[in-house]
Amino acid sequence: MAANGPKAMRRAGQYGDGLITDPKTWKQHKGEYESGARAAGKDPSQMPVLIEQYVIVGDQKDAESAAQLWRFGPNAFKTYYNIRDPQTIQQRAEAEIPLAKVFGEWPVSTDPNLHIKALTDLFKSGASIVNIHTGQSDQKRVIEFYGKEVLPQLKRVS
Repeated sequence: MAANGPKAMRRAGQYGDGLITDPKTWKQHKGEYESGARAAGKDPSQMPVLIEQYVIVGDQKDAESAAQLWRFGPNAFKTYYNIRDPQTIQQRAEAEIPLAKVFGEWPVSTDPNLHIKALTDLFKSGASIVNIHTGQSDQKRVIEFYGKEVLPQLKRVS
């Protein structure tokens, strides 16, 4: 079950058989998810947790460009979820959400260690699956970087 926010996290633990969320929600409301699971007689450590981690293999300019495409993200489940017109969502996001807020918590670097740390921290916090997501235009760069520089190192630290 996907969840974003404390009530949804509790419900996901209680009614779901696993969780899909983002790093910030996981860090802030992990306890709600676990409490919901325990209230339903389940062991949260036995339930899969999938976290979608946005990443940028590049610099701030690359991050800003990608963030333009995902500008609605910070408010997607708070205020934009019930708006049917994508243009309205985009216009509101451009007016309401600074770009830095969109990518502020994403790993943005060509240093594999920064990406490895972000993923390692998520796994240490209880994530069982981390999906890598990027909005940058050069998808091949991200795939090759992760395939050659990040994932082989990640296996060594886990």
